[in-house]
Amino acid sequence: MDVRQMRYVLAVAQTGSVRRAAQLLSIAQPTLSQQLGIVEGEVGAPLFERTARGMRLTPVGEVFAAHAESVLGVFDQALAAVSEAVDGDLGGLRLAVADGLSDVVRAILGGLRGLAPGARVRMTRMRTAEQVARIAAEDVQAGLGYRPVPATDGVSRLVVHRAPVRALLPRGHALAARASLSLADLADEPLILPRTAEAARFVDQFAGRGLHPRFGPAAAGHDLVPLLVAAGEGYTLCVRETARVPAGLVFRPILEPLPPIEVVLLWRRDAGGALPALVAAARHLTH
Repeated sequence: MDVRQMRYVLAVAQTGSVRRAAQLLSIAQPTLSQQLGIVEGEVGAPLFERTARGMRLTPVGEVFAAHAESVLGVFDQALAAVSEAVDGDLGGLRLAVADGLSDVVRAILGGLRGLAPGARVRMTRMRTAEQVARIAAEDVQAGLGYRPVPATDGVSRLVVHRAPVRALLPRGHALAARASLSLADLADEPLILPRTAEAARFVDQFAGRGLHPRFGPAAAGHDLVPLLVAAGEGYTLCVRETARVPAGLVFRPILEPLPPIEVVLLWRRDAGGALPALVAAARHLTH
């Protein structure tokens, strides 16, 4: 079994469909089905069951997917480290970034270049909760993620970007014709969220109003959510309007007053080097 096959399994789990996963992976559907069969043969048990709503992970599949995500995270970090070693770039500031934040990263690094032109930054993708632990352990100096963030001694935080919660849905969706939407309007539509701790806050907004959202397929991270919306799998509330989304999708305001999506910079208080300049560049975004 190789990492490519692990990515295949996760793609099917995220989309709930072999056909849609094959489209996202840009491979033939029969090839993907064959590869899934090979993996299940090696595992010795089915990873998926077919339901009226599509492909769903079996209990064995859930265990496999959790470990596959962990393995692929380590693999991707190893590739990045090797690439840096080949380029001779083993120094610099280590910055962990949650997915879906490329626009904020570009803005902060643009400011950093003006304050510290010679600063080097090594970036790695990492979920917010893991960022806090890795910063506390001194594995990285700073992180860029989403609130809420667990409190940890020695780790400072700064909200660098706030965005109102808006619904993202296909332009051809019946609800897209409305100027604004309520949570009650959306409750019966499939809600697509990433498999992250921060996503629970959106569910809480429904529950606090006595509503029970209908869930669509879950995505491994924020970057995949717009792709599932574009594939017609449902709508989402977790994508910021400044993020890049596929053509054919529209944002609609939510009538209820919801806490905004907040992007936060995390850093180790006693770290030096280019970190003060990075924090200064981030503070500039808040003004």
